[in-house]
Amino acid sequence: MTCRLLSALLLTLGLTACNDSTEPDPLNRVFLTFYPLQSSFPDDALPEQILEFERLLIANGVEEVDITLNQRLDGEAPMDDAGKPAYQYAVFRVSFSNSNTFDVYDEQQNFLYTQTVFAEDANRHYCIAIDENEPQLIESSLEMRFPKDNAETHDFISHCRELYRNQLSSSQEAY
Repeated sequence: MTCRLLSALLLTLGLTACNDSTEPDPLNRVFLTFYPLQSSFPDDALPEQILEFERLLIANGVEEVDITLNQRLDGEAPMDDAGKPAYQYAVFRVSFSNSNTFDVYDEQQNFLYTQTVFAEDANRHYCIAIDENEPQLIESSLEMRFPKDNAETHDFISHCRELYRNQLSSSQEAY
């Protein structure tokens, strides 16, 4: 499926995973980067082991998009068998008028959480955990764009993991 066809399909669904259009978009939009928490990894995971996390995002109750993360517990860049950055499908643009509600499901399609974005959330790039215990949006300093390749996608995910760790340590210091 070409990027243009995928963009057209996902744009009608309110989600976009890649875009080569130059036309202005009158809708509100946010970018979402999904990331795993340290607790997302099994207790017996080795630091250098690559684990694949799959989730299903359903927007407005009907539009489905698969999320795929290949990550290491130690946070280092995962490499495929050919020594290239591992495949990641973790950054999405959500376009909407007033709001867009999406549900996230795990690998077995068990419901995890619901998140809604509103017009006041527009024009920001957010990080969002793939786990049910942390569904909140964390505003990030990432640009409002798609990563160029799998290596940059990993950089986006790493940014989100670090942002979450910093937020977590700041909240623990407050107590």
